[in-house]
Amino acid sequence: MKKGTKIGLGIAALLMGAVALSGCTNSFCSVVDKAHILYGIEHGVCEYYDTEEAALARLPEAYSESDYRVGQVAGSNVYYFASLDNCKNLQKIQTAATKSSIATPSLTYYIEFDNYFLKTVVEFAEADMSTVTAEQIGGVKYVDGEAKMYPGFLEDYGFYKFYGTNEKESKKLFENWKYFSNEVRKLGTVAIDECPTLDYTAYYEKQLKNTISSYRSCLATSEGYYGKYGGEEIEVLISEKSWGYAWKNVGFLSGLLVYPIGWLINTFTVGFGGAGSGWAQLLAILFVTLIVRTLMLLVTFKQTTSASKMQELQPEVAKIQAKYPNSNTNNYEKQRLAQETQALYKKHKINPFMSIIVMIVQFPIFICVWGAMQGSAALSSGSILGLNLSQSISSVLTTWSNWRDPSSGVWTALVLFLLMSGAQTVAMLLPQWLAKAKKKKIAKLGRNPAQKESDNKTKWFTYIMLAMIIFMGFSLVSALGVYWLVGALFSVAQTLITHLVMNRPKKSKK
Repeated sequence: MKKGTKIGLGIAALLMGAVALSGCTNSFCSVVDKAHILYGIEHGVCEYYDTEEAALARLPEAYSESDYRVGQVAGSNVYYFASLDNCKNLQKIQTAATKSSIATPSLTYYIEFDNYFLKTVVEFAEADMSTVTAEQIGGVKYVDGEAKMYPGFLEDYGFYKFYGTNEKESKKLFENWKYFSNEVRKLGTVAIDECPTLDYTAYYEKQLKNTISSYRSCLATSEGYYGKYGGEEIEVLISEKSWGYAWKNVGFLSGLLVYPIGWLINTFTVGFGGAGSGWAQLLAILFVTLIVRTLMLLVTFKQTTSASKMQELQPEVAKIQAKYPNSNTNNYEKQRLAQETQALYKKHKINPFMSIIVMIVQFPIFICVWGAMQGSAALSSGSILGLNLSQSISSVLTTWSNWRDPSSGVWTALVLFLLMSGAQTVAMLLPQWLAKAKKKKIAKLGRNPAQKESDNKTKWFTYIMLAMIIFMGFSLVSALGVYWLVGALFSVAQTLITHLVMNRPKKSKK
């Protein structure tokens, strides 16, 4: 291959990779989705009850009013139990802000904020505050230590805490939160030094934006409740996304490949038992992997066959290389080696460029599969043996508290990582092992330094690619680890079948 051709193909591969990376990993989350997720992450400090006794029952035996509070919502017959413990993510932001020497709002401020927002939500629902019940209000409540989103006005309209201004039709994030915060300040029921400072407001918004940027599972083919958001792992409403939405709002490759793959994942998941079933998700990934790999095999069949033939011909190439042991220093031998190798490939109708074309095609498809699995709403709910497939293996294994909790999925993540790594190692090295075994049957005609140098380059390239795949499998979503495991087994089977077909005994002519 000429140097100019190599450079051209390398540039083409880089351009394809850049386009794939920019177009396949865009988020499917709409502004409304983000507002729903934000409310799931930061839903306030108050739980609402119809009787004071029920609210008082939530108080621990020993408590202080700076940490826990029970009271009545003004103008209603509803009582609240308030604590930062009711919103783990808000508690986390408060703690981090304090460590950064940023003054934080008091519990009193958060209670006033929640109750002021509640009145707005009741107005949105066109209900009467004086007759509304806690059941109608709904919201997040703890039952047996588990947080659940109960249906009601807060579930329907809670996202307006972050979506828009004081008008429902606006489409801005955090403007409403700032509006409600200013209104609470104007009421005069909270001391100025207990309200959020400008530094805290900026810090609060930045932390939530950083948090929400890591959530991308909004590719839903039907509207429903998905995900595990906030410290309480609450499911939130995600809107349905059409194929047209993907083309118009997400990107070209997202419409071309990511959405169809995501649609398959979601459809199979629902068909096998629903988004809450980890085994349904696993089967969906299995079937999608087989479909994608089969289609890739059909599209690149000629190129893949050519690459396989090249691998099978390595013993013949080794014979030619052995004839020219000084080809790395002698220009004549180097030229003769190239001519005879090219003639061998031509005789067997092999194009050495084909293996590069396969890589160029595979890379953007892999990125699109990654984007689909990362964006799939169906994979964000439920778990298999404790492991949520939208979590990365690294996040599960490096959270040390998980090792003390068998139900955290840490052992599932470890086994998946080991299986994926082992399968990928076998899939990538098997062609070399088969070629090496075949070379042993050929008598050595001499040692060729050029051959040794070429073999070393091939080995190092394989090892680097293998290390990159294992690293990405560790870092990216667990669903991708399943995809790579199944894909590696597919590759092993493909390699063995190809090897057996190409080395089957030829019938003698009579």
